[in-house]
Amino acid sequence: MVMSVCDPVLMIVAHGTRRTGAVPGGMFSAHLQRQLPHFDIRLSFLRSTPSAGNVLKVMTRNSASDVLVFPLFFTPGAGLVAELSALVADARLEAEALLPFAGHLSGYDRMLAARIAQRLKAGGNQKDKKAIFLVAHGQKQDICPSPEMQQLRAILSHHLDHDEIYNVQIDGQPSLANWRNMTRCRNALFVPLMTGDGAHCRIDIPASVNSRSDEKVGMLAPVGTWWELSSLLADHVNCGRHHRRSSFQPSQSARTEFGADHVTP
Repeated sequence: MVMSVCDPVLMIVAHGTRRTGAVPGGMFSAHLQRQLPHFDIRLSFLRSTPSAGNVLKVMTRNSASDVLVFPLFFTPGAGLVAELSALVADARLEAEALLPFAGHLSGYDRMLAARIAQRLKAGGNQKDKKAIFLVAHGQKQDICPSPEMQQLRAILSHHLDHDEIYNVQIDGQPSLANWRNMTRCRNALFVPLMTGDGAHCRIDIPASVNSRSDEKVGMLAPVGTWWELSSLLADHVNCGRHHRRSSFQPSQSARTEFGADHVTP
């Protein structure tokens, strides 16, 4: 099947999943297409299909000359940076075609702080009685959070004037399953630094948290589904492009159609 491509193109690269029924980055892609209607938005993956390499090849065959690549990752390691840089180089794109990772977008930390503060306020603003956990995927060999995650925790603690903020991981240490060992507080809020509302957020995180009857446990929507994140990227793209037709203004629909925060049962 021939895939038509229209310049300019913005290709989102997510990790992907082997689990059926999940499309990591799908909601983010939909938000972004509304906010950048003059772009041909494409979603691709590193570990599932359509693969980022194949999508880039299709673009090359269709003579796409104005291509941007956005890595939808929040805590990229050196290996991931090298892999994506190689993909861009193999497609004969300029190095500048590789946009900042999601976790490196300007305003990312303040975006997180604003949503967390909103949730704390909705709960009575008793921030001294609520522990906040930043949930990253991690890797099984991790013995501690990455320096980047530790820095993010410190920045959010400063923004929110809140000491009880912790890094936890689904794989690796400190383990999400051991969150009770990190705080005496049984009123907890979990922030999934995940691309979409897939099995990790619907099954794995609630199972690891394993909330009890004497605990009040809440979980924000996965960060990759927030309209605010697509707004940060749209701002970055529009500010850096000389051919834009109009300045970005987030639509009202983009302000309301995001994954709902919820409380675990």
